[in-house]
Amino acid sequence: MPEPSTEQARARSIPGIGYWTAKAAFLHPHRTALVTPEGRRSYRQMEEGVRRAAAVLRDRGIGRGDRFGILMWNDPRFLDLLFAAGRVGAVAVPLNWRLTPVELAYQMKDAGVKLLLAGPEQADAVPELEEATGCPVVSVPDEYEAIAAAWAESTEVESPFRPPPMSTLPGDDDPVLMVYTSGTTGRPKGALLTHRNLFWNAINDVLAVGLTWRDTSLTILPLMHVGGIGLFTLPTLLAGGTVVMPRRFDAEETLAVIRDEGVTVMLGVPAIHTMLVESQAWDDADLSSLRFMYNGGDRCPLEIVERFREKGVPFAGGYGLTETAPTAFLTELDQLEEAASAPGFAGKPAFGMDARIVDEEGRDVAPGQVGEVVMQGPNLFREYWGRSQDTARAFRDGWFHTGDLATWDEEGFTFIAGRKKQMLKSGGENIYPAELEQALLEHPEVVEACIIGRPHPKWNEVPFAVVALREGSEAGEEELRAFLEGRLARFKIPAGFAFVDALPRTSIGKPDRPLLEKRYGAPADDDGVEP
Repeated sequence: MPEPSTEQARARSIPGIGYWTAKAAFLHPHRTALVTPEGRRSYRQMEEGVRRAAAVLRDRGIGRGDRFGILMWNDPRFLDLLFAAGRVGAVAVPLNWRLTPVELAYQMKDAGVKLLLAGPEQADAVPELEEATGCPVVSVPDEYEAIAAAWAESTEVESPFRPPPMSTLPGDDDPVLMVYTSGTTGRPKGALLTHRNLFWNAINDVLAVGLTWRDTSLTILPLMHVGGIGLFTLPTLLAGGTVVMPRRFDAEETLAVIRDEGVTVMLGVPAIHTMLVESQAWDDADLSSLRFMYNGGDRCPLEIVERFREKGVPFAGGYGLTETAPTAFLTELDQLEEAASAPGFAGKPAFGMDARIVDEEGRDVAPGQVGEVVMQGPNLFREYWGRSQDTARAFRDGWFHTGDLATWDEEGFTFIAGRKKQMLKSGGENIYPAELEQALLEHPEVVEACIIGRPHPKWNEVPFAVVALREGSEAGEEELRAFLEGRLARFKIPAGFAFVDALPRTSIGKPDRPLLEKRYGAPADDDGVEP
């Protein structure tokens, strides 16, 4: 890498992630950084792992600007490779191991992945991926560790570690991570995130929830998603705290880890929170170390929130996207009373994020009115990889248009109403699925609810409810309709209901709306209620 000019060196005011572990190993080498089923790692040992990962990448020809794929469960080498990408100037592309080989091959070819690092649980998919993409594969841990060991034998490591000057590492706006969006509105797109994005995401989280070196964060979301990386794994490591990371989520194991490791910070999604409170170990679970529980993804039923509060655990929520790395709005800990009974509550824009709520003409809406969330800030992604038109559509008039609908009050507290593309237009009236779903979740027999639109010959479309009830419940369509009377305007009450054992969900715990629309979105008869 060529030496930077004086101007370039001064411009690199944001420490890229390739610098983080090296500096931490110098500042607090013996502090515990990571706890996994493989054991405990100090910050010095974590830096050693990053150097080994960088050696693996270089050995396989990965350098500045190259993309490499990571296909594995949560593993210490996953984090090593992410930090090593920042060290060598490459771009890590986490791949969703829940996808089929056909879907994975599409993303690998779209990203131009030059090397795939695959874990043992994904070995069955490797031959098909190699054939479909022609991409070489390094198996983890066997081949990976062999390459790293050969490098270590030939390398003399200084003691103590000295971090390289920031000016010799990739710049603030160099890409380091490409995360594919869920693809709920079409083909998945690769959101390209920079060092600046990841740094500012961490700063936003550190400031909002007060992360310090004394915190122990539990990472149970998969690192293949930006939520697993950015909430709160990287922020905790930047703050010098400890990250506990099981390979996969298990409710009983999670409750035991919280107790045994003294976990103070944790993020989950509604499906995870529900599995925890329904676990056989819940009643005896010791959650006294938790400073708070944070909710990501979709909104969490208030009943589940109350179960945590009964155990003395404050429950918070926010809002973010892959494109915001992912933090955009946060609930600060002194705002939890406001969040207690407010559906869709997302707190306020994070410290480094400017946000507005605007109408179709880009004008700010009044408090209480619904509009689209638009944002500016240093943690906004750089671009959609290879999709300049999509990038231009997303960034208009100097603002990133999220496609999400929200309201906020006079004090700036924000309430998410749902996706703009999910909003239903029935007889000229706007219907927001999130409002109907929350109303249904207030029924004591309803566990899950998702509202989709059905085409209608008279009203354009009408709402249709897909509902999961408590086991053994005899509640039916007539009872739910009666329950919603008085809670919702007549045109908002679903024109039909389907009852399922459980909602299908995406890999990050959100209801799989495209699948539900495919199953239940057939055109409706003339059964809608006149607006």
